[in-house]
Amino acid sequence: MTSAVSSLLELAPLHDIDPPVPIPPYPVWYPVWVAPLAILGVLGLTATFFFVRKLSLPKGKRPTSPKDTALQALALLRSQIEVLSPHDFGVKVSALLRRYIQEEYGLHATTQTSMEFLVSIQDSPMFSLEEKVILGKFLEMADLLKFSRKEIKRDETSALLLQAEQLVCTKNQDAVSQEL
Repeated sequence: MTSAVSSLLELAPLHDIDPPVPIPPYPVWYPVWVAPLAILGVLGLTATFFFVRKLSLPKGKRPTSPKDTALQALALLRSQIEVLSPHDFGVKVSALLRRYIQEEYGLHATTQTSMEFLVSIQDSPMFSLEEKVILGKFLEMADLLKFSRKEIKRDETSALLLQAEQLVCTKNQDAVSQEL
């Protein structure tokens, strides 16, 4: 039994350690020039994408400004004034002006109530006192149309639309005159 234990306790012979195996930075099955060629291909496809995209844009058309977009939408709304109910008109004109204010000035006009919005611009130099008054009257009338479903005459809806156009146009004219 001691011979069995002593044979287990004998150390195994040591073998020489092999040197590290060199690993190439790329798989052996393709040449070195494939990686730069792949990079050039990706860059070429990217350039082609942007070139085709630029060609597909209509010539002479520049991206529309928030003012242009709002004026186009107001013109479309003016053509629908006879067909829309006062409630629907109030919803559309209010949303249009609020979206314009948010896009043009970065204010949270679409996520605030009318009172919250008017309080937030109370001390703001972005709007003149006259614009704040017009905006207050506009939002009050739009809220009456939207929430109390007040019935109004078509000339009153035209006046509301005119107030929205005035707010869009005069604000940008003031900004242009300040830049000059």
